[in-house]
Amino acid sequence: MRPSRATLPLALLGALLGLSACTSGTTAAQRQAAASKPPPTDCVAWVGADRNARVGGYLLPQAGTAVNAGGPRVCVPVLMSAYPVPTNYAGGDYHVGQFTDDQLKARWRTCKAEPDCFERVNAQMQRWLPPNKARATRVTGAVDPAGRIDADSPNVDLKQIRRPAFFAKAPYREGIAEADARTHIVEFTVPRDTFERLDLKLTDPIKLRGWYLEGAGVDDGQGRKVRALAVMAAGGGGQLTALQHPDEVAYRIDGASGKAVPVSFPNGTTEAMGQRWWRENLHALNNAGFDVLAYDRRGEGLSGGVSDTNTLEQGEDVFRVLTQLDNGQGLRLLTPSGQLFEGNAARGRLLAGQRASEIPLVLGGYSRGSMSTAWALTRNYVAACSFDMPVPNCTPARGWRNIRGAILLSSFASGAGYLPDAPDLADRNLFLGGMAADHHILFYPNSATLAGMDRWPAAFFGKGLWDRAESLEGTVAAYNRIRGVKEIVLSRGPHAIETWPESERRYLRERMVAYAKVVIVGGRAVPGARPWKDFKSLVATTPDVWEPSSRPGTGPGRQP
Repeated sequence: MRPSRATLPLALLGALLGLSACTSGTTAAQRQAAASKPPPTDCVAWVGADRNARVGGYLLPQAGTAVNAGGPRVCVPVLMSAYPVPTNYAGGDYHVGQFTDDQLKARWRTCKAEPDCFERVNAQMQRWLPPNKARATRVTGAVDPAGRIDADSPNVDLKQIRRPAFFAKAPYREGIAEADARTHIVEFTVPRDTFERLDLKLTDPIKLRGWYLEGAGVDDGQGRKVRALAVMAAGGGGQLTALQHPDEVAYRIDGASGKAVPVSFPNGTTEAMGQRWWRENLHALNNAGFDVLAYDRRGEGLSGGVSDTNTLEQGEDVFRVLTQLDNGQGLRLLTPSGQLFEGNAARGRLLAGQRASEIPLVLGGYSRGSMSTAWALTRNYVAACSFDMPVPNCTPARGWRNIRGAILLSSFASGAGYLPDAPDLADRNLFLGGMAADHHILFYPNSATLAGMDRWPAAFFGKGLWDRAESLEGTVAAYNRIRGVKEIVLSRGPHAIETWPESERRYLRERMVAYAKVVIVGGRAVPGARPWKDFKSLVATTPDVWEPSSRPGTGPGRQP
């Protein structure tokens, strides 16, 4: 019987999330957590993009030297947590219990009552509140007008949207072009988010648009192909069909200060940075046999709406679009041969002839996409709670059994408790509480996503050691909660994976695809993962390959 969608009191959600913490004895996960507690850092090194600061780290052997051997060592920076567990804390899981929705909104109310605090944080919120065309720009078509559409129109000609073949031309020559003959243009219909409805009084539905790449099936190693779908959510500002010149860079080094200075986009040759790398990931999954669904989030790129930051709502969009592929309601699709189907005529044409609640699924996201992915998993396995309301209500978990795992790249999913320790990030949790309480926007995750991860079937994590999204401690805490297949891939780099060296991006992609295949065919581990036994040895799994602005010897007053 399908569970009732009746409202649950928020206190019951707390009880549900606390179940895993109430077990007696020492579990394997608890032993693993104790072993992966970070030791004190023992060195300091310069980090360029995107920190431009000296960051604590660990002295580790250079390439070719064992971890405990003598010989030359190098300081490898790691961005640590701003909120370590207080000494003698006895209140359960500190990073869950002290960073709930209630706690974060209460801290915002305290800040709001203090003029200096309110003025500082409110200025940040005003910068992010939609509609803000200066911050959230639709850049597709800024360099080449082909592919430019009016995303807010309900009657877009889907033939105007760039297809994979568009990226075959010089100088782009992207591999994704090869997938054109199996790519459908898809358009979904979704309601406005809470901010748009309550604050802007907008009630008309909006459209989400993107690509659906049909796959050949994942090889199960026994001569059988398993049809499966990967739903992939890009990072903030990500626009599926935006151009990126192959020689483009994300930053330049200022000659006077030695600091990494971001390059502004769009420019004369690139519409948005990082989209080339993102399409490479989609293509790799598709080549591995997966059907792949990727669409621009609400408020960005090809999709309508003015609000692009409510990741809670975007998590629900995952189920909305999958359901529409099932029943056709609100769906339009343009086939590779140019046939247009709408509504009932589009029903069941994709998903390999399976139901959305039956086809094996992997849900993945990068940066902001990791937030919506985490909320989708939380809604499926724990509960759906309206944290974007001053007083949330919760409904029971969706309970789909076909979700096989998550892919979290540069993840925020460990929640507010694992905020990295950096001056420019210090107000993030006040911002989180204020946006949810006063503006009905749940941007960054509270601790609910972390609290429910022990119910997730599997997870893959990829991040840089000085990633500003969440500390490495947070990623490890999330990893420790996963009971099924799991892996962490690290690089000596920042949050923006597109800035990593090509060899590091390629390795991450290969491991991500290997993981996705394993969870679909029912494997118990991903062969070839780099072994580690504690926090420092995890850091030491990174090869001696650096994001260029942070190589040893770079930084202010030094030459690479």
